[in-house]
Parts: sequence; structure tokens; C-alpha cells
Amino acid sequence: MTSKNQSSSSNGPVLQNPLSNAPSTVEWIQHLELGYAEPPRPPTICFGCGKQASETIKLSRCGKCSVAAYCSRDCQVQDWKTGNHKLACPSYRRALTIRSPYCEDVHATIRNELFARTRFYGCPYAVFRTTDLGRGFLFLQSDQTLQNMSLYTCKDLTGRTITRSVLIHFLTLGEFDSEVCKEDFELALVRTKLKELVDGYDKEKEVVLLFKFRCGHMSLGKAMLVPDYKICKKLGQDYYAENPTGALQLNLDEM
Repeated sequence: MTSKNQSSSSNGPVLQNPLSNAPSTVEWIQHLELGYAEPPRPPTICFGCGKQASETIKLSRCGKCSVAAYCSRDCQVQDWKTGNHKLACPSYRRALTIRSPYCEDVHATIRNELFARTRFYGCPYAVFRTTDLGRGFLFLQSDQTLQNMSLYTCKDLTGRTITRSVLIHFLTLGEFDSEVCKEDFELALVRTKLKELVDGYDKEKEVVLLFKFRCGHMSLGKAMLVPDYKICKKLGQDYYAENPTGALQLNLDEM
């Protein structure tokens, strides 16, 4: 599980994704909060010009989201008009609620959005791998937190520019047990439900999903194949046959 296809690289498949904005509904079966969330940190950089906060440069936060901070009124107005804060502001407001363990509806919405952005790559990949390996599931991992993955922009809550990517493997239960759980024993917490889903899903209509984020948020579910099975099978053969054992690494901010 070491080789990768870069969705945004000339060395890997570059697929056009006409379905990225189509509705996405996942039936979430189990979710866990394993408690790795980092404590919130105040903004340290002007979201407009990028100046570092100091004793002489004070930052004032946006009154709508209470996250984005600016060194001057001019920077704030400019970022709203010609930057992307007008579009990003609601996602910052939402991000402030993610740390609560009682916001599963918000968490599920974010996971649905993430699957909607990656399914045009992941579903054909799953169908292609199923042909070779049999029943299995998509394991989607990110070294970013669920909070950062929920943002409209690639600036985190402190104003730093971050890289947001998702690594996708297709795994059988045997590979999950022998390779993945040995390195991350906490994944065994979903083993029972995972087996039920893998044993019972319709390979020509559904895909099983396991999400894991750096913050310790982990979710298990299943979704309908998008595109449909025949298209997924054709796309999988066209784009993934040359790298049958590789994983997919998708840079979300370049999609």
C-alpha cells in the first residue's frame, strides 16, 4: 500500500468530476471520537495581507464568524470583496461547533461533503479493486482534522495555509486485520460493524466507507455508487489498471 496516484499530478489520472456538486447521502453506521483534538489557538496572522501579529500589530476578528482576523479595516474589506472570505465565513462559523461531541449532525454533513468531492475517484477505484480482490471497503484517511477539512478555504482557524489531502485505500477485511490494525489498534473498535457491512453490501450498487481523521474522529458507513456500476467499472479499468495495487491521494484544494 505504498504507491499512489496523484489526482492533480501529471503522473497520475486526472479525472473531470461533473458530479462533485451532486447531492451525497451516506448511511452512517458507527462513529467514534477518540479524543485527539488540539486545543483551539487564536489567529496569529492577518487573513488579508498575511502580517504576523505582534505588540504593534493587533488583530481584530470578523464579527460574523469570530475566526478570521485582520490587522486593519482595509484588509478586512478587501478580503471580503476580492478574497474568498465572503464564501469562507459560514464554514468558519460551522467549524467552531465541530469540537463539541454533541454535533454528530454537523459531523455527518461534513463527511457527506467530503465523500461528494472524492466519490468520482473513489467509487471507480473500489469497483476496479473489487474485481481483483473481492469484497472490501474504501479506507479514507487525512492527516488534517475534521475541523480543517470542513473549511471552504485552505486557511485554518489561525490563518495559516494548510495542505488538505485524502489518502484512499481499498482494503479487504484480511488486509485490514493483518496490515492496518497492527499499526493502529484503535481501528479494531469498528471491526464488528465493518465485517457486517462488507459481508452484506451490494457490490453493484454500494460502497462501504471508513473515514479516519487526525483529530481521532472515525466513522463507518455505506453509500450508493456514483457514477453507476457500469460507468465505474469502465473508469476503473481506464484509469487504475496501470497501478492496480496503489492508493489514491487526492489534494482537495486542487480539485
